[in-house]
Amino acid sequence: MNIQKYSVALLLACSFNICHADKDDLQGLQHTVDKDWYVVKKDDSRHITTYAKNEDGKSIRSFKIEARIDASLATLAGVHFDVANIKKWYWEALESKLITKVSDTEYVYYMKFNTPLASDRDVVIRATVEPYQDSHKYMLLRLRGEPSLVPVLKGITRLTAFEIDIKLTPLVSGKTQMDVQGYIDPSSGLPIWTVNMFQRQAPYATILGLYRMTQKPEYSQMKMPLAFRYTQ
Repeated sequence: MNIQKYSVALLLACSFNICHADKDDLQGLQHTVDKDWYVVKKDDSRHITTYAKNEDGKSIRSFKIEARIDASLATLAGVHFDVANIKKWYWEALESKLITKVSDTEYVYYMKFNTPLASDRDVVIRATVEPYQDSHKYMLLRLRGEPSLVPVLKGITRLTAFEIDIKLTPLVSGKTQMDVQGYIDPSSGLPIWTVNMFQRQAPYATILGLYRMTQKPEYSQMKMPLAFRYTQ
């Protein structure tokens, strides 16, 4: 793409994002100094609240999600453990595949993401599971990027940071409380304001995708054993 075409495309993309950003998006752009969590999106009908925070030493905002999901712990674990199908619900995911199963509570997988106006991004993730047990009645899934585990393909930019903790707590009602906190740095080549807007839109969109998957019979009525252990 030549410079003139790139400039036009960038202008159109910026105009679209600004013109179509909702009230929460525009308010969030004003939080450039605040170091406390602030609400980005509150969806009472779906019981989802997303937050963002600026932290010292980081140019990209951290994010947090609180959601009450109408699905069991087993269903949610099954969706997360089905690595090959993460691309069906994760925001802008193009590819997801298992690299290796280390144990029944640890595995490594690969994801690639669509990135408008820039090279696609990818990440290699080590996932470790802390199963639900009597001493702590929740499952914890820790996701950490390991950039050097797999060579970077030509034309792809590897994420420089990927840190997400997902806590799943079963509720008496049969639903599950999901608490997520994370930080993702998509690396060079994108304006910070664009990255931060993506960071703020992606958590909510990803949770909506997760909701849809939990309603599918292959997860809600799962009969096969899960690939990894979610309970002690």
